[in-house]
Amino acid sequence: MSWISAQFGFHCELVEHTPLRLSAQEVRSWQVMIASVSPEIREPGVQQPQRGGHLVLVYGVDNGVVRFHNLSGYSHNSDSASLPLRVFERFHANRGMLIRATS
Repeated sequence: MSWISAQFGFHCELVEHTPLRLSAQEVRSWQVMIASVSPEIREPGVQQPQRGGHLVLVYGVDNGVVRFHNLSGYSHNSDSASLPLRVFERFHANRGMLIRATS
């Protein structure tokens, strides 16, 4: 986080032990979240995925839908993916990093 702050001038805040439905309240047009999720998020039908081990960029949460970039996803769901919040939370490790511009 200090490297991101020094290199790009962003403010970073670690979020741990926090369900996405709570930390997502901080995701706005000026603040995003790097979320730790299971790599199995590429296959949303997986019922009991592991949690964590993979990072995605959450850029929007509204009306019960999480919008995120999963750059190592499959071509049809990597650039701009979305899942219902309840599905995303199955994969989420309840940790991440909130990032926002300082000016």
